[in-house]
Amino acid sequence: MDHTTHLPPPAQPTGAEPPRPAPSPGPPAWAAVDERPASHTAKPRHRRHALVDTEPRIPAPVLSAGAGIRKAMLVPVVTALAIGTVFVAVYLGAFHAPTAHHQPLGIVASDQAAARAELALNDAAPDAYTFRRYPSATAARDAVTHDQIPAVLVADGHRAVLLAAGAQGPSTVGSLQAAATQAVGHPVTVEDVVPPASGDTRGLSVFYASFGVVLAGFLFSVASYQIAPRLPLVARVASMAVFAAASGIMVAVIGHQALHALPAAFPMVAVIVGLLAMATAAAAGVLLRICGPVGMPVASAVLLIFGNATSGGILPPSFLPPWLYPLSQIMPPAAAVRALRDAGYYHSAHLTGSLTLLLAWTLGCLAVQYALDSRASRREPATR
Repeated sequence: MDHTTHLPPPAQPTGAEPPRPAPSPGPPAWAAVDERPASHTAKPRHRRHALVDTEPRIPAPVLSAGAGIRKAMLVPVVTALAIGTVFVAVYLGAFHAPTAHHQPLGIVASDQAAARAELALNDAAPDAYTFRRYPSATAARDAVTHDQIPAVLVADGHRAVLLAAGAQGPSTVGSLQAAATQAVGHPVTVEDVVPPASGDTRGLSVFYASFGVVLAGFLFSVASYQIAPRLPLVARVASMAVFAAASGIMVAVIGHQALHALPAAFPMVAVIVGLLAMATAAAAGVLLRICGPVGMPVASAVLLIFGNATSGGILPPSFLPPWLYPLSQIMPPAAAVRALRDAGYYHSAHLTGSLTLLLAWTLGCLAVQYALDSRASRREPATR
C-alpha cells in the first residue's frame, strides 16, 4: 500500500519577498485586442495631474473632486487678487479724500449773515453744500433731532454755534464744523443735540453690526450651496429664516443688552438685523445660482465691498463719489444702517422706508430663485 506524505511548504527566508500572485488571465477570445505597436498607440495631448494626498484622513469625495495642479494653483490667486483689487479700488476711491457733494447744512441767521456764509462756502467748494434756512434755533434743533438735516449753524452776531447730531459719527460732525468755521471766519462751538449712546462713543456701532451681519449672510449662502446645491427652495428658505432670526437675536443681545451700543429697543434691533440677514442671504443665493462658479467672488464684490462701502456707516452718502452714491439708496446694508440709526436716535423718522427696502430685497431675490428653480425642473425631464 502506498503512503503519501504531505510535506509542509518550505519556510520563507527572513526578508525575502512574499510570493507574487499568479497573473490574471488574458482577455477572452471575443474581446477586441489592439495589436498595434505601442509607438502607434494614440496618446492624449494633455494629461491631467491629480493632486497628491499630502494630508491624512481627507475624505475620498474631496480628493476625487480636486482640480488639476495648474488650476488649483492659478484659480485661487486670480480670484483672491480680483476681490482684493476691487476692495482696495472701491474703498480708497471712496474714502482716501472724501469731499462733500450737496451736503445739507442748515443756517439760522439774518439774511445778510446767511448769504455771506453761503457765498463763502460756495466760493471755497462749489456744489459741496446745499443750504436750508430755519427761522429759529428751536426749529433747527427739532430738524436735527428728527434727522431732517445733520447740522445747523446758528449765527447771532459774533457768536456761532453748530447744532449737530453726534450719532452721525465724529467724521461727519468734524467735517461740518470745519465748513461752519470757514463760513463765519472764526471757530464754531459744537452743541451735540443727538449724542451717541454710552456704548457707541464713536457713532460707528451700527456700521460694524451691519458689516458683520452682511458677512455672515454671505457665508451662510456659500456654505448652503456647497453642502446642498440641490436643496429644495422651501427647505433653503426655512434654513435662511432660522439663520436670520438667530442673527437678529444675537446682535440685539450683544449690541443692545451687553454693550449698550445700539440704543433702539431690543425687538426693533432684532427685526432690523434679521431682515438684513435674510436680504443678504437671499441676494447672495441668487448670485450664486445665476453666476455658477464665479458666483462667490461676484457676491463678495456686490454685497461685502459695494454694499458696505455705500452703507453710510463711516461717512454720510453725500460724501461718496457720484459713481457710488446711487448704491447708497438701494443696497441692503445702507437700509439697515439708516433703520438702526432712525430707530435708536431719530424717533423712527424714516424707518418704514428702510424696512420696506429690506423686505423688497428678500422677496425679490426669493422670487427670482423660485423662477430659476422652476425653469430648471421643467427642463430636467426633457434632458433625460
